[in-house]
Amino acid sequence: MFRTTLNKCIAYLVCTCSFLQVFAQTTPPSKPKLVVMVVVEQMRYEYLERFSAHFSSGGFKKLMSQGTQCANANVDFSYGQSANTFASLSTGAHPAQHGIVGNYWYNRLTKSKENCVISDKYMCVGGDDHDEYIVSADKLIASTYGDELIAQSLGQSRSFTISLDQQAAVLCSGHTSNGTYWLDEYTGNWISNSYYTKVLPSWIHTFNNKNLADLYINRTWNTFLPIDKYKESTKDDAKYEIGIRNQHTFPYFLAKLKDNFKPYKILKQTPFGNTYTKDFAIDLIENEHLGKGDGIDFLTIAYTATEEIGNRFGCLSKEVEDTYIRLDFELMFLLNYLETRIGKENFLLVFTSNHGISISPKCDSQKSMKLGTFKPNETMYLLDKHLDVTFGEADWIEYYQDLQIYLSLPALKKHNVTLAEVEDDCSEFLSQLSGIQSAVGSTWLENHDFCSNEIFKMVDHSYNKQRSGNLFLTLKPGWGEQTVESVGAHLSPYNYDTHIPLIWYGWKMEAKTLPRRVTMSDIIVSLCEITKTQKPNMATGSIIENLVQ
Repeated sequence: MFRTTLNKCIAYLVCTCSFLQVFAQTTPPSKPKLVVMVVVEQMRYEYLERFSAHFSSGGFKKLMSQGTQCANANVDFSYGQSANTFASLSTGAHPAQHGIVGNYWYNRLTKSKENCVISDKYMCVGGDDHDEYIVSADKLIASTYGDELIAQSLGQSRSFTISLDQQAAVLCSGHTSNGTYWLDEYTGNWISNSYYTKVLPSWIHTFNNKNLADLYINRTWNTFLPIDKYKESTKDDAKYEIGIRNQHTFPYFLAKLKDNFKPYKILKQTPFGNTYTKDFAIDLIENEHLGKGDGIDFLTIAYTATEEIGNRFGCLSKEVEDTYIRLDFELMFLLNYLETRIGKENFLLVFTSNHGISISPKCDSQKSMKLGTFKPNETMYLLDKHLDVTFGEADWIEYYQDLQIYLSLPALKKHNVTLAEVEDDCSEFLSQLSGIQSAVGSTWLENHDFCSNEIFKMVDHSYNKQRSGNLFLTLKPGWGEQTVESVGAHLSPYNYDTHIPLIWYGWKMEAKTLPRRVTMSDIIVSLCEITKTQKPNMATGSIIENLVQ
């Protein structure tokens, strides 16, 4: 009888321990051990549905069916470019606060175009000192989520960022980082600079020595599926496409198309750049033991090849459709790795984009809308002559950049007129020109509240007194600025530019859709609430309601 009772007790304890072990494995901790932010540059929200017929069950569809989707997430400022949108994602602030008003802006003191991250104070680490890799976050006025996470945890939490593009890597990281890495277009290696580190970890040298980049740049880019299955895109020989070295039809033999001076730059123009980014991300998680420490670890993966492909081929191209079919596969691989290595209950993946892109005005589907192309040189000439007649002869326009006009302050002084007078006159004149929806001056922005005008509010969110221009143009829907660098544009306040995907997956996230409008600034603020981290110092967003039960 004793033996029977003992056996029953042992069986009970075994069952109890097994239950507790399973419970411990599947019950999420109070905070995620690893946060992975995946940012796919220039991903329009509608891609999730448009290309869904070709997606696997383990990639985009898995995020949408098992994650919490914010179906109405939006960039809430105008003139969205790579730099200012990445900066807003990491800081939870608008360009008006964080100071990164664009990829470039005009510096009145030096009378020159200024890059948002290039600096002459540092040295490249892992490669040669090419000017484009001497970068820092010195011009980013605000702190980032990674900055706050590292500071608050007293070093227990770690923050890493990777991207093919050094600008995206720097602005997603911020001022402090345990590792910020980008692609060296000359060697194919992953590198950093002395702003973030003095030496590369040994595991990166090991990864670089695998020479995976050589494998990718010698591939042929053909469609992943038979091209006749690509029904969600236009014909493959659209004449308005820029292509790669003027080729804009499949297949692309990369060994012949690559630049001899920067042979690995072509990775930024093809889906294989996304694959190379995923490869490095998994190696980083493994070698840095992310999600295994006492604090919350944070990794930002910025997929930027999608920006270059979209710029070169347009959002309706077969190349873009193929890129997202391939990216679905990379995402499936990443999710499987995270679930196996970290555990779904232990990591939180935040999937989003930084902006969309417009359809080319030259596309057949747009011709019935009678769209046009805004020509800045002609417009600046007309405006300068108008001001000569109105106020007197002078060189009135000092600089033009991305729908912003910098007026000459010496010209105002010469003719004894105020900035407000000239801005008001320019606004009235410019608003009458073809393709311009509105024109507003900086003085007017500083003295008005725009609660009832969403477009002016978005312009105001982009205005930084020290770095922005004096006049801000908004083009009519569908219109784009004349350029030889991009098929479409993403400077507008319209939905095709501002509506972005936002899905939260893993940890305590439920399968549901939140329909109410949220903004890009809300993402980091909500993440701070989840991880109990101090908000970045200039964050303007709000906590997303009902995100976590």
